[in-house]
Amino acid sequence: MKTVMKATITIALVLLIACGDNTGPSGSDLTPSTLSVSFTGQTGKAGPGGTADSSAPALSSSGQNSTGTKSSCIVTAFWTICSDLGFHSYVLYRSESPDISSDPSSAEVIGEFTSVNTSLYVDTDITWETEYFYALKNTDSSGDGVWSNEVSITTPEVEAPTPSVLSEVDVSWFYVDLSWTKCPNPNFDSYRLYRSTTPNIEDDYTIAELICDQTWSFDTTYTDTSVSSSSTYYYALLTTNTEDVSSWSNEVTLNTLTAIPDSVTATVSVGTNPWNICSLPSGEYVYVTNRGDDNVSVIRTSDNSVTVTVNVGEIPYGICSLPSGEYVYVTNCGSDNVSVIRTSDNSVIGTILAGDRPVGICTLPSGEYVYVTNRDDDDVSVIRTSDNSVVATVDVGTTPYRICSLPSGNYVYVTNWDSNNVSVIRTSDNSVVKTIDMFTHPIGICALPSEEYVYVSNYGNDVLAVIRTSDNSVVETVNVSNGPWGVCPHSSGECMYVANSIDDTVSLIRTSDNKVITTRNVGDNPSSICSLPSGEAAYIVNYQDGTVSVMQ
Repeated sequence: MKTVMKATITIALVLLIACGDNTGPSGSDLTPSTLSVSFTGQTGKAGPGGTADSSAPALSSSGQNSTGTKSSCIVTAFWTICSDLGFHSYVLYRSESPDISSDPSSAEVIGEFTSVNTSLYVDTDITWETEYFYALKNTDSSGDGVWSNEVSITTPEVEAPTPSVLSEVDVSWFYVDLSWTKCPNPNFDSYRLYRSTTPNIEDDYTIAELICDQTWSFDTTYTDTSVSSSSTYYYALLTTNTEDVSSWSNEVTLNTLTAIPDSVTATVSVGTNPWNICSLPSGEYVYVTNRGDDNVSVIRTSDNSVTVTVNVGEIPYGICSLPSGEYVYVTNCGSDNVSVIRTSDNSVIGTILAGDRPVGICTLPSGEYVYVTNRDDDDVSVIRTSDNSVVATVDVGTTPYRICSLPSGNYVYVTNWDSNNVSVIRTSDNSVVKTIDMFTHPIGICALPSEEYVYVSNYGNDVLAVIRTSDNSVVETVNVSNGPWGVCPHSSGECMYVANSIDDTVSLIRTSDNKVITTRNVGDNPSSICSLPSGEAAYIVNYQDGTVSVMQ
């Protein structure tokens, strides 16, 4: 009987053990997975619609958004599935040191997966040129587990892209033009241009604003139009390749110019039918000829008040100041002479006989000579200022009107109203060396301070002609408003003012590309303009309403 009972117990234990085998092993008895890793990073660019690099500062509204993304450094881990019933999770570890299983605290848990069918993980939080170690632990619900094999991989070595050289192209009061050398590397990804008001962008780019993100290697220019006048800016360019490795350019420091006056802030009443205007070199006073009153109004620019009125000849037209500021010369169309005003006391100290109907006048930069156009004689009188005598007469085109000298003083340019051309006088011998065909009724004329170009308003067809002085050819025309008359450059040379006599407006033209950037309303029938030497204000003569508009 005892023997039978022992046999029964033995069979029961065997059956119990057999039933336990049906549940599978637990704890350390889980089947370990076999782990493998491979580098799966892209070497090309993702197509349009890719995810933007989230580590970069947001692009400002003035920038250009990238259409693609950089390839990233990526390692993908694969493992065999654990089919044991006691399985709870896969825990994936990564370290830059080996033997993870012996000291798991030295590694980082980069993923934990409770689905038994999960068998891969894409690791993007890694860098180039680095060796990484991976190990996988299969765990049960108690956290006990079994380790896979440990595998290692070294991410590829990547060279930094060739840094670009950043340089200034042009700087104004409201824009900055920049360019840089092209990145020659085949794995180029993007140029990122940063701007800051403090230096050393490379040390901490968070102080800067990302203003441009260019994704084509041949796009190597940018115009920054979100700058303020009279300000200092710092620029640096970050060139990045498809492996997310970057190189900084040099840092460029730029100072924007003082803003160009473009808003009418005051109106000054002068005499009847004011016609022309000039500023003293100091900028303290401007002088205005009043055709209907036979006098000249003197405006103090500090408060825009008329301080004195000077009687001159009949129907005063043109006016200019000597470079010294000691004297102002006025052409009197009705009395065929030129009045000389001493500016220290605003008295007329001399009258010079000119030709028939003198209208335009200019001085050479040396101050030695003054040139006067005689409208009805079709010639120009040359006055020596040391003794105020006419020393030469130069025949020009038909009905010469306005006149200007190049800043060098080597040449003087004259507009001829009825012959529709411009005469170029060489001042060394007072000979006409070139006649340049214009459009219909050329009138206003002036030279840039650089003297590279001369601008001529053509009243009859509403265009401004641009003459290149190196060969005296018309290289461009600019459409302005109706009846362009007086022309004057801002003292910086960045902008040209054009008085549109029929439209009662002034056009401002950016001389870097000869585009009209704004048009402002002024008084009735504007005829002439002068910009103060400081560039702080421009004065516009309004013929019909007897006023001068002040732009600041």
